[in-house]
Amino acid sequence: MNRMERPRIMIAGERSGTGKSTITLGIIAALKARGLDVQPFKSGPDFLDPMHHDEVADRRSRNLDTWMFPDWVPVSFQQASAGADVSIIEGVMGLYDGADGRSEEGSSAHLAKKLRCPVVLVIDATACSRSVGAVAKGFKTFDPEANVRGVIFNRISGQRHLDMVEAAVEGQGLISLGGIPRNENIGLESRHLGLVPAKELDNKERYDVMKEMIEDNLDLDLMLQTASESPAWAEAERHQIDSMGNFKLALARDNAFNFYYEDNLDIMRSLGANIVEFSPIDGDLPDADGYYFGGGYPELHLDDLASNTSVKESLSMRIKEDVPVYAECGGLMYLCRTVRGQDGDMKEMTGAFDAEVEMTPRLQALGYVEARCVRDCLLSPAGGTIRGHVFHYSRVVSHKERHFSYELSRSKGIDGPMDGMVKGNTLASYLHLHFGSNLEFAREFARSCLGKEAGSVTRPEN
Repeated sequence: MNRMERPRIMIAGERSGTGKSTITLGIIAALKARGLDVQPFKSGPDFLDPMHHDEVADRRSRNLDTWMFPDWVPVSFQQASAGADVSIIEGVMGLYDGADGRSEEGSSAHLAKKLRCPVVLVIDATACSRSVGAVAKGFKTFDPEANVRGVIFNRISGQRHLDMVEAAVEGQGLISLGGIPRNENIGLESRHLGLVPAKELDNKERYDVMKEMIEDNLDLDLMLQTASESPAWAEAERHQIDSMGNFKLALARDNAFNFYYEDNLDIMRSLGANIVEFSPIDGDLPDADGYYFGGGYPELHLDDLASNTSVKESLSMRIKEDVPVYAECGGLMYLCRTVRGQDGDMKEMTGAFDAEVEMTPRLQALGYVEARCVRDCLLSPAGGTIRGHVFHYSRVVSHKERHFSYELSRSKGIDGPMDGMVKGNTLASYLHLHFGSNLEFAREFARSCLGKEAGSVTRPEN
């Protein structure tokens, strides 16, 4: 078994809102300023934090999720961390929060155990002192295998406050990396699905402030030493992904569509895809062997999407020609006949499916789901299963579609548990899936793009 050094450390929180995203970005920026090559990761399914990681690290961040794709986690980590000086893994929610309240699956703690990496816990020290000792002790002893090694105190009011909270954790076998002063002006902007995507704003000044905040207040040398004490990395079991032939895959990527797992794209490249990006907002539809529409914020760009008739008409033609088209969440909205925005105005989309979507002020679905294929589709013949997650404020309020590809483990789909509208070689669903959960879904997509015979039968036309 080949063993190698992979310095790594997780920045986790005792709950959401402790400031771990800001602190993680500051740490990445500060280490980058030292000339280190930093590989970022994000625990869980979130798309938005990794976009900010990308901007700061100049390396593509990867999601690592022990519920969606437990077997793929070590593969992804090993591939992405190659050549990096250190890997920084940002946790999700609280350290022990995962798929449910009973198991560790999907939690940052579970990920830390799979990666055998030390954990630094970010504690919000607002309006407390000795009580943080109880918090720290609870997190360290709740599951000793999670390897909580240290703490960062956030929102410190001054040196005396820092002295008090550091004294509170003495004797617990924890290191203190320092305390971050309260600063309400460095938080990243958010909207209904989370942080505003990194490329929509010029965050350079914010990132610089975060970097200086970390440099001035945290012991980075001690953090790097702790990361370097991670056990030698045992080479992960290889998943053979051979090229199935060369094909061109057009990827919708702009301010409306930008929710993609980087591993999904890498897997498609390994299968032979030459990925070309285009913008449904103001671009043209490239000629391709297949099309991939991710999630994002189409609801914020309905006027532009509706007015770009060139892309809509060209895509409709390609769909009629049975060219493979796969769409998730925001992509699903775009393939429907109309979308009604929060302002009540209805805009015409592509009309690939005779369905109407409306945005709502309330969250319609959030959480992990397992999808079972009940009908042959672009990604799998009937019987295939894959894991993913749903997170959306829109809903399909009317549709005339009779064919759904997925039955979800929870009633979070287009029509109760039914999800994934199918028409010919087109599939549109609310499900955000990760090919690491089932590589056969990616292979089936590649087969379809290559026009090869697969395990599926003729798919419904209407």
